[in-house]
Amino acid sequence: MKLAWASLIVLVFLMGSCASGPKTDIKKIDWGGRIGTYTYEDALAELGEPDVISESSEGMIAEWVVRRSPAVSFGLGFGGPGVGVGTSVSPPPGGEYLQLRFDKNGKLAEWTRGRY
Repeated sequence: MKLAWASLIVLVFLMGSCASGPKTDIKKIDWGGRIGTYTYEDALAELGEPDVISESSEGMIAEWVVRRSPAVSFGLGFGGPGVGVGTSVSPPPGGEYLQLRFDKNGKLAEWTRGRY
């Protein structure tokens, strides 16, 4: 019984420590008001390094993963000495992202927030 409680406590701490993404609450930011003035350097300072960067002749697109759904799987197994049978179920990954497109001058031109 003590092992079950200890395992539960460890699982709770691990799930809490797996949070990722920017420390800033992007939902409270008026991204439309920042178009034309917000720079890539501002984004780095506020959001940290992006998870994905792509460049083109029109400028740069940077994407931050804001929130990932926790990766939890459930398993069940039966077995005896030296032989075992088991199965597990895992939900599909998901989360939210913020995509900022910067023009050739490094100024914010467009933004998108969505789910994957």
